[in-house]
Amino acid sequence: MKKLFTLSISLLFLSQILFSQALLTSELIGSRTKGELDAQFFGQTFLNGVKLYRVTYETQDLDSNTTIASGLVCIPDVLTKRYPLLCYEHGTAGTDSDVPSNLGFDADFAIAFSGKGYVAFAPDYLGMGVNPGIHPYVHAASEAWVSLDLLKATREFSAENDVAINDQLFITGYSQGGHSAMAFHRLLAQTGEFEVTAAAPMSGPYSIGEVMRDLIFSGQAYSKPGYLINTIVSYQYVYGDMYASIQEAFKPPYQNLVAQFSSDQLSLADMDAQLINLLNANEGAVIPIKMLNDDYVAAIMGNPNHPVNLHLKENNTYDNWVDLVPTRLYYCQADEQVPFENSTFAAAEMQAAGAVDVQAINSFAQGTHALCALFAPAQAITFFGNYQVIEDLTAVSQVKGASPYTISPNPANDFLWVKNLPASSRLLLTDLSGKTRFSQNPENGEAQLDLSGLQSGIYLLQIVANGQAWTEKVVKN
Repeated sequence: MKKLFTLSISLLFLSQILFSQALLTSELIGSRTKGELDAQFFGQTFLNGVKLYRVTYETQDLDSNTTIASGLVCIPDVLTKRYPLLCYEHGTAGTDSDVPSNLGFDADFAIAFSGKGYVAFAPDYLGMGVNPGIHPYVHAASEAWVSLDLLKATREFSAENDVAINDQLFITGYSQGGHSAMAFHRLLAQTGEFEVTAAAPMSGPYSIGEVMRDLIFSGQAYSKPGYLINTIVSYQYVYGDMYASIQEAFKPPYQNLVAQFSSDQLSLADMDAQLINLLNANEGAVIPIKMLNDDYVAAIMGNPNHPVNLHLKENNTYDNWVDLVPTRLYYCQADEQVPFENSTFAAAEMQAAGAVDVQAINSFAQGTHALCALFAPAQAITFFGNYQVIEDLTAVSQVKGASPYTISPNPANDFLWVKNLPASSRLLLTDLSGKTRFSQNPENGEAQLDLSGLQSGIYLLQIVANGQAWTEKVVKN
């Protein structure tokens, strides 16, 4: 027997094994005490310290082949409670050292959320961390699926390490992570595989096909020319038809830098710095469109169905879904990197599509992109706190192996009988995502469970009696 602090940890453990088996490895890489968090994040009071784990897990690459990805999982150091899950999506990372699993700069946000009573997870994304190849920058589909697979791996990790989680799920992220957060939220809304409790994307480029496109192609100055290169090269890697050659798309002074970045010989930060110097020297200002050949720009501007236009719109994240949960799009009006119109435009479009509680919130009107990263997360923490549920746990002994009680028929069609139960027993039936589907305190030593309203599939029945618990797999035909 193993002493647990929840009536359902064993059930969650089995459900995760049956549900995904995405988790490959986990490694403790650090920790923060509550006192350290209180000192680090001025103005915030934390509920618990945090233990930090680098995990690897199975996901898919761009060709739908199985590949290995990495991420950070943050676990509260108080295990006598049941916590919600929270996904934090990191912003643009120039190198592998910057990703969450290497405790890069954005890891602090995941850590801070976990200190507020969440089991937080943060994917590194494809092409970053341990995953090989080019990172598909602001590619909505892969951002979403690597997040989903890390969610499954985090549930496995929690079950294997006696970390109790409930069925709440919060999603947030900053900058590129805002884009990723909305892409992930959309995927879950479209598939229904997991329910989202609330979401708070922050300062993200949700409107790549309109707001970000217009910013670049209007010929405005823009302080991050490397982001344009990163996006074009990324989509060329994903789709293969953004340009026929680097020479077709880019003017000669910039071709070598693009080629070096495309072949992973130059970091994003180094490329960006060199592009700024070249643009100032050649054009007198940092105007990214000046890096592109005139004929290439004319072809894009003159044809709405040009591959560049199609792929930019394909990676919008506000469209093709209806958001039915409380969502806040935090932004700062003075953001010089991700125009605030991304948030206001996306919110308006989502509301028009039927979203029930989506608002764009100006976190700090004078805030630059860097300053906004201080204000928006604090507001997201407060917003999520309106919905967060943390439960105290009751101790129970989990018994391995088959229960001594009669469960029949199994597989079952409409009804399942559980017999020979002692007094004061309790039954709990959950699906494989951990949601409770049936709860009963039987009388007279037996119970009849009506399964007729459930979909066919595998469920988990926990029987709690006399301070002990057994978990049995039940198949509904």
